[in-house]
Amino acid sequence: MSIEEYEVIIIGAGPSGLSAGIFVARQRAKCLLISKDLGGQMNMIPKLENYPGTIMSSGPLLAKTLENQYLTFNGEMTFDTVERVDEVEGSTDLKVKTGRSEYLTKSLILAPGKVPNNLGVENEIQFQNKGVHYCTKCDAPFYQGRTTATVGVGGYLLESGILLSRMASKVYLIYRGGQLGGDKDMIESIKKKNNVELVPNSSVTLVSGNNSLQQIQIKDNSGVEKMINVDGLFVEMGSKINLDFVKHLVKLNTKGEIEVTDGGKTTHPAIFASGDATNIPYKQIVAACGDGAAAGISAFNYIEKLKGKPGIRSDWKKTIGDTVFHY
Repeated sequence: MSIEEYEVIIIGAGPSGLSAGIFVARQRAKCLLISKDLGGQMNMIPKLENYPGTIMSSGPLLAKTLENQYLTFNGEMTFDTVERVDEVEGSTDLKVKTGRSEYLTKSLILAPGKVPNNLGVENEIQFQNKGVHYCTKCDAPFYQGRTTATVGVGGYLLESGILLSRMASKVYLIYRGGQLGGDKDMIESIKKKNNVELVPNSSVTLVSGNNSLQQIQIKDNSGVEKMINVDGLFVEMGSKINLDFVKHLVKLNTKGEIEVTDGGKTTHPAIFASGDATNIPYKQIVAACGDGAAAGISAFNYIEKLKGKPGIRSDWKKTIGDTVFHY
């Protein structure tokens, strides 16, 4: 049976992968987007306030909108899990093996995103986006004047505590060790906050409530448990990025992120990357979309050059007579 061939395959249907798909498919390149789900971390955002040009939206709604745009330009999409990417001997092609199929592609865009580490306590999933959050930068503004708690490690926890202290009336800062870890200046800043209560040598063992989070149970190292009333709990335990399927082809940094240069270029000439799985400094939707668009244009230019064509400088163009203007 023959393997279906594509000019560009994109892995990941978060904001970055979908944006890359729009910019590739719009150039009429044969494009396939492969993902386990639609939206990725956007599905954890019930209210989306900081995406330019969009008011009163949500993560899932933006994901659906981007998907519709991509499909409008005749891009193809399948929900599957990529298991392995390999070079094809004697060819510039790459072979993409998924749980259900195999594909050949001239170019690959990696946009798998990252997945926040859970606490692993009972009812945690039930209260996701109903008081339990995994991105303080994204959701702290919804807790103006309310009671919150944050649990996590190192710099993630410190940053979460400082952000919440500027908005919430009360912040419980919960950590397993006896001392806070991370930047000394940030630690001193946290200790001076009147609305922050440090809860050392402790962990969150239960979250509870009715329709939304109302209480969390905390257990200290001696086994003593207590319930605290909170409106929101922020989990800042870091994130994981799964790149096992492709780490033999691209360079990763010490954090396990894909190292990219301008235009989403990786160390492999046919592979481009964008979004939270890369070493971009700001893990925000708008940044992921912009970098996805750039990676899409870079991938398209790569396949054009394989054909001996010059590629494009931008996505927008107009033909007047025999001249094509890019702007």
